[in-house]
Amino acid sequence: MFDEILKSKPIFVEKVWGDFSLNKDFNIENMDKIGEVWLFSGFEGYETELYGMESNNSYGKPSEYIKDIFGMELPRIPLLLKLISTTQWLSIQVHPDDDIARNAENEPWGKTEAWYFLNEKNEIFISNDVEKNKKAIESENWDEVFKPTILNKNDLLFIPAGVVHTLGPDSKLLEIQQTSNLTYRLYDWGRPREIHVEKGKNALKNCPFVIANSPKEFKTQYFTIFEKDNGETIKGPGIFVEFETYETFIIPFNLEYTTKKKGLFFTL
Repeated sequence: MFDEILKSKPIFVEKVWGDFSLNKDFNIENMDKIGEVWLFSGFEGYETELYGMESNNSYGKPSEYIKDIFGMELPRIPLLLKLISTTQWLSIQVHPDDDIARNAENEPWGKTEAWYFLNEKNEIFISNDVEKNKKAIESENWDEVFKPTILNKNDLLFIPAGVVHTLGPDSKLLEIQQTSNLTYRLYDWGRPREIHVEKGKNALKNCPFVIANSPKEFKTQYFTIFEKDNGETIKGPGIFVEFETYETFIIPFNLEYTTKKKGLFFTL
């Protein structure tokens, strides 16, 4: 059991659609375009390092402290938090649900996620029309389905597993998701990456997605998101991320934290 608030040291992931502004924000000079900053992760191979906010002691990987952070036994750290910035369209993609992840991928969870936008005029595409999406996958022609939407700063997009989606250039957001790295690409704009036709078709679901304008609180089956002002006290377990600095604080289940800046709090 921890007796201090923890901080998370981010890791950086290059992407073909990445954005050198992230390299600049985090003073990373020896990498190509960073597309994702994993602010808090217990996913094997991509684990962030935990250290004490007061002591500065290194505690190592989050996966070693699941019960100490969340107060319960779980197959892995349940939440994964990323900062994402783009200069190109992401692939049109879909994520599997928990059943497919367990039965077809030997993973405990699929990937339901939410995007909280940090700038204006973010272009997104999302569709839960299974038949039209299946037809587009098979024909490799998305013209009939692809109808982008603009979302602005502080808007939130909830993307259940099974719903087709993508993100356009010049977008910046915080992504909270189940801890899973399962993505099935359906279309990739001519880039030479693998397309997952059959897996993608099998993963399609007609689930309701949600667009919320400047929500102060947003609850789902897998996570809850709260906007917090400077000086608010929050109780663990959860993850607090400051806007602008993206400093990431891990509040164990037995502790509470008073915010120093405005940000988002993510919890189960």
